[in-house]
This record gives sequence, structure tokens and C-alpha cells, in this order.
Amino acid sequence: MDIDIDDILAELDRDTTAVDQTLTSQGNDTTVVGSDAVGDLVAKQQAAAAQTAAPPSPVQDFNDLLVAWRNERMCPEILAYPHLLMARTLRRVQQQMEHIECVSMGFYEDETRDAASAVANKLPLLCMEADLERLKFVVRSYIRCRLSKVDKFSLYLRQLDTQQPVPLTELLSSKELEYHERHFTILLKLLNSTILKHMPPELQAIDDNEGSVPMVEGPDLASFVFVRVTGPDLGRSAPDTDPTLEINDEGVRFYPVYIQELREEVELTVDGIYVMRYNVVQELVQARKAILI
Repeated sequence: MDIDIDDILAELDRDTTAVDQTLTSQGNDTTVVGSDAVGDLVAKQQAAAAQTAAPPSPVQDFNDLLVAWRNERMCPEILAYPHLLMARTLRRVQQQMEHIECVSMGFYEDETRDAASAVANKLPLLCMEADLERLKFVVRSYIRCRLSKVDKFSLYLRQLDTQQPVPLTELLSSKELEYHERHFTILLKLLNSTILKHMPPELQAIDDNEGSVPMVEGPDLASFVFVRVTGPDLGRSAPDTDPTLEINDEGVRFYPVYIQELREEVELTVDGIYVMRYNVVQELVQARKAILI
């Protein structure tokens, strides 16, 4: 019994833009990014993680998944996809599903046990199923949130791929990249067949941002967010290893940030909760020194 991200994406058709599965076989010009680049990236990250730290525990991975889920839901932009975390999580989901199936079929039970003891053993099975469903809910909600941003910022991601040095393989997973390419193809065909072909050639561009109103919708990085400062890498690294972490005269650790509108530097103390514009704390959130709440 196999489970991967396809099993999760299969339930998203009602909530996201429909994707025609036959597009790739109809000779379109869009190149779908395969999983080789992402596989190489994951392999490099796994090798680096194996050399620097012990494998994270399932509890630690679940807490990290909750943090990534909350950050994604509260963040105006799409954050980097945690390749290693999701690979471990999906692998554990598959293993737990197989274990529950074996338990439910009685493979681990002693044949000499009576019917009463067999019924009593169903309670742990129900607890495992409930815990598994909770984990699957978080994973599905996390992926739905990311796909909704892919739908909303399709043109922006297209420009981001050509203008930024960081490739989209680090920002999106291989399945999200495939979804993005197919969604963009469908959107472009729709605009060409309904609107653009009836307009003059000089007005057919869909990525023109030179006018007063930009055509490409990007994330509103100036929106306000609630943020809690957690310290260097959620408190797992030593404070002296973070060069941006400072200590004031009272011995309180803080991160200095600059607010452009006020032209003022503000101290964000560790374990403090603030309401700030996202672009002020963007680097702290991306560096796992702060979380959105």
C-alpha cells in the first residue's frame, strides 16, 4: 500500500483550479519540471543533515510541521517547501497506515486469545487511527494553503523563476511545480481564447507592470502579521552562534529590525509577541527565528 503526495492532491479538485491531465500529451509548449532536480536537492540536504545532526524524532517533526502549517496560513507569500520534513512525514504516514491495517486484520494477535481480549485491543487501534487522521488533516490543510497561493500568484511565480537566482525547486515541491506549470498553461489558453486574441498585439501582454496598475499580482509584503520571536532556529542552536542576536544592558536577547516608514530601529526581544508588517520580520521568519501566530 503506497501513499505519497498524489494521494493528498487527489482530494483537492473541488478547492483549487482544475487541471487537465491530458495537457502534457497534447503538444503544449510548457515544460513540466520533473522530480530529478528536487531529488538531487533532497539528497544533498539529507547528506548534510546526516553529517551535522542526529535524525529528528517524530514528535519534533510533528511540531515542525505545525509551525510550517501556521506560518504558511498566516504568511502573505508562499514560503519554501520543507522537502526533508515532508518526505519523512509522508513516509511515516505510509508506515502507520500499513501498521494499522495489519493490526486491524489481526496479524499481530495471538491465536490463543479469546474474543474479549481481541475486542479490548481495538481501543489502541482507534487511538492510532484518530492520531493518524489528525496528522493527515494538517498535511492536507498545509498543501491546500500552498496550492491556493500557487493559483493566486501564478504569474508572479512565473516571473520569480526567471528573475530570482533561487530556483523554484527550492520554493516548491516537484508536484507543486507540475501543478503550477499546468495551471499557468490553462490560464494562458483561457486568456488567449477569450480576450487577448481580440485585442491589438501591443496590448496582449499579460505581465506588463509599467502602468499605474500592475498586471502581475504579487504577495502583499506590507500587510500586518502577528509574530512571536523564538530565537535562533526555534531555540535549538546556541545563542552565540547567531550573529544577528544581540543582548541589551538588561541582559535581554533581541533582534534589531528597521521600520522604513518610521525610520526607526526596533528591538524584538526573544519570546516577545508583536504586530508588525511582514516585510519587517520576513528575514526572521524565513530563518526560523520567528513564527507567525
